[in-house]
Amino acid sequence: MIVACIGLYGERVEQALVGIRRLRPHVDRYVVVVDETVTEEQKQLLHTEGCEVYFHPWEDSTVKMRNQYLQKCQHGDWVIVHDPDEWFSETFCENVRKITADAEKIPGTVILLINSHDTTRRLNGTIDSSKSSFYKNNCFHYNTDMYYRGVGEGEEEFKAGWHEILTGPVGQLKTIQLPDEYWYEHVKEEQEVWERAMRNVFICGGGNDRRESNPSWKPLRELCEALGLDSWPKLREYMRKGGVDPGLKEWFWENRFEGMDYDHEEMEGGRWYFEYLHPEEAAFPDGRVWKPILEVQKGSPVEVMRYVEETYMEVLHRHADQQGKEVYTKAILEGRLQREALPMVLQQSPEYQEKFLQRLGVPPRPEVPPERLAQAPILPVERIRMPVPVNVDVHITESLFIEALKRSQLWAEVKPRLDVGTWLEGELGEEAWRGLQVWLYSGKPTLKGFLKKLEAVLK
Repeated sequence: MIVACIGLYGERVEQALVGIRRLRPHVDRYVVVVDETVTEEQKQLLHTEGCEVYFHPWEDSTVKMRNQYLQKCQHGDWVIVHDPDEWFSETFCENVRKITADAEKIPGTVILLINSHDTTRRLNGTIDSSKSSFYKNNCFHYNTDMYYRGVGEGEEEFKAGWHEILTGPVGQLKTIQLPDEYWYEHVKEEQEVWERAMRNVFICGGGNDRRESNPSWKPLRELCEALGLDSWPKLREYMRKGGVDPGLKEWFWENRFEGMDYDHEEMEGGRWYFEYLHPEEAAFPDGRVWKPILEVQKGSPVEVMRYVEETYMEVLHRHADQQGKEVYTKAILEGRLQREALPMVLQQSPEYQEKFLQRLGVPPRPEVPPERLAQAPILPVERIRMPVPVNVDVHITESLFIEALKRSQLWAEVKPRLDVGTWLEGELGEEAWRGLQVWLYSGKPTLKGFLKKLEAVLK
């Protein structure tokens, strides 16, 4: 069967129904997991639309919520998951049976990646719409060994958390990026983005569930616990009501700076409270006025990490994992990796090969750990204009490579080395030249050894 799945709380039911009504006619089942905020009237509305409705109490964990709906699926089902603000395009919905039937011919457990089209409605009334570089794993051939796990490292974080990883049989998961004619709409209100940023920070420390590695997280949780706010729904209602505790307002003041990961989300949490919910409270009793500090200096750790995140999105079409962000950010900051070289580094990864190169018939490159790539020697980066035919092959020819070198500033250093090799090849002949190459790379050559080899070849 083809089974669509979604988790809901009361405020998101109307929004979710847009996507449900679009997809429901094209799937066999629609599994909806709801929490205690969904009313009986809303449950009945979902039933009317042909949905199966199951209850699971909210535990400040999307990981647990998602695993609830996976448990309602059967081995071999095609599962399509989405959030309330994610609506699949009509083209995808109408062709979903053909898409899954074609993908089922591929051996292994297949995950289909679908492009996101983002729409954000700003508070000032403008609308930003764009085709994103992000492709999400919304559709997969279900195996009962598959489950969602948190991105944290501890046992509890593994089972819970806000951000999740779809996990399955080792060595069998294969990701296929669908053509761009299939996509989903990700529709957001600006204030909703800010609210969810605050939610992420409260529940798991922001970012990739950073928790204790975010120094602001424990102080926030301690403040909230002292106020009796031990869950996100309680904090959400407390902030919506206004007049929050001075200690919490001070926390927002100290964390009003733009940055990467949790810094950015903490700043957006402040914007939700002081710019959307209660702008009348932006002025503090001592004369300070809460405003976000948005400037980020180029070359700073925050700016470099943001660049790494953006490059992941452009090259791999996904958000950066925490280890990758930290490894490459540190390498760039320490001067061990040119930032302009990062796209090429990511293209060396097995993930890039699986998503893109293998479909083109290009032989896979050997796997190189990110740590090794980040430690590669620094090379000068140049931009060289080259006339390339429209039907260019992905393989670079020797003549094209040499032509590029001729146009670079390195040519003066490289040319004498090429000339010496070309002269030797001409003097020795092809067979002797190839024999010399084998000798050169088979051991530890010395100048005396080279002279002896030449004498032997010339005889």
